[in-house]
Amino acid sequence: MLKNILSAYHLVLAIGAFYVGGTMLLGRGVFDTFPSEWVGVMPFSSWAGLAIFGMIVFGIGNALAGAYGFIKKDRKLFIVTIAFGVLCFACASMPMFLLGEGYLPLTFLFIVSFIQIAFGLIGLAKKKSYKELNFR
Repeated sequence: MLKNILSAYHLVLAIGAFYVGGTMLLGRGVFDTFPSEWVGVMPFSSWAGLAIFGMIVFGIGNALAGAYGFIKKDRKLFIVTIAFGVLCFACASMPMFLLGEGYLPLTFLFIVSFIQIAFGLIGLAKKKSYKELNFR
């Protein structure tokens, strides 16, 4: 049950990554102009580079993790989930370290990363306790 919920969560995150990445590539809404104070400080100098990175790493990565969770029946999904949560947290905290400022949209990414880490830890703990019960 938890693996199916987690796999669906990965797929929802993948869809979200592709949607936000597409919005960045098209330059719509808040992604109209890249902030000039970010150029030279952040690893990306335009929304296009950030969008492609996000779609490849978080879009394709979460889609593969979601598909893996529906297909396989092992606990590697929980480890991958924790890894994606830590990566998302690191990517979301990077602007705070590089620019010295926090931004409100990053709050969503912190929440997403904490949910991923929590799902992964719960899954690992649940699987471990289940195995311990079966060995006794």
